[in-house]
Amino acid sequence: MKNIIKSILFVVILFILCSLISCLLLPHETIRKYGLIKTSSYEILAENENTIDSVIIGDSLIYSGISPMEIWNEYGITTFDVAKSAELINESYKNIKVVINSQHPKVIFFESNVLYRESKNKPWFYIWQELYKTYFPLITYHNNWKKYLFTNFNDSLEFSKINTYKGYKYITKTVPGKKLNYMKEVNKEKSISKENKSYFDKIYKLCQDNNIKLILISTPNMKSWNYAKYLGTKKLAEEYNLTYIDLNVNNPLKIDWKTESRDAGSHLNYKGSLKLSHYIGEYLYNTGLFEDKRNDPSYASWNKAYDFYKKNID
Repeated sequence: MKNIIKSILFVVILFILCSLISCLLLPHETIRKYGLIKTSSYEILAENENTIDSVIIGDSLIYSGISPMEIWNEYGITTFDVAKSAELINESYKNIKVVINSQHPKVIFFESNVLYRESKNKPWFYIWQELYKTYFPLITYHNNWKKYLFTNFNDSLEFSKINTYKGYKYITKTVPGKKLNYMKEVNKEKSISKENKSYFDKIYKLCQDNNIKLILISTPNMKSWNYAKYLGTKKLAEEYNLTYIDLNVNNPLKIDWKTESRDAGSHLNYKGSLKLSHYIGEYLYNTGLFEDKRNDPSYASWNKAYDFYKKNID
């Protein structure tokens, strides 16, 4: 009996310690405004209200391929990657609802790869991953301890208030891709499931109700994208009268799959992400919807975030 009580006490104490350490490592403003549980899933909640111009929704293709800090440095436009590994479309819908509770982006890019991922095929690993990130946010932000030990104390406090990468994951690893003919033309599109189509309709209406321009985008992806999916997404975009950007057909970004992929063509590495980030930034700039905020004092934290970002990637 004593051993059982000791075990229970150990688990309770461990849980309390993890929560206390999480308070130190999580973005400070998020804790103050939103609490611990939401923070681990939605880093965008650390941003000041109504300061994000555009949000990019999707899976790991997004957080590997688009660096909001590069867009900020070039164009002074605030963007944020709201993405997670193997994201399902119902999760995308939930994420957009969370975003619009604190932000009013004028543009949302939606990664079309999510349209073809079925909930019944969700690996058990990702289900457990979501649970432990929610109840143990320390795991999500464990690397922040380095900032406290290896930076000036005042800098580390400032760092805790801002999400430096804005959802982007910096990876320089290079593993060449070999399936160079992955966009070989076919005549029949790949259909989108009824369940996913229903959730996309909800996403569309949510954006319409909040005056947000919804754009479908297919980022470079040699492993899981193909021409049939391109045709299926194109058909969906025509049905909803949406802009659709496919960056796989004819390789418009001139991605070098030998040097600009981190895992044999599934995701872009840092070099590849520079091309995609520049494209997104230029596209947003050309809409004429956004002002350059780099010299706006109310966005000074973005310039500080960029300084931290450059220090970390150089």
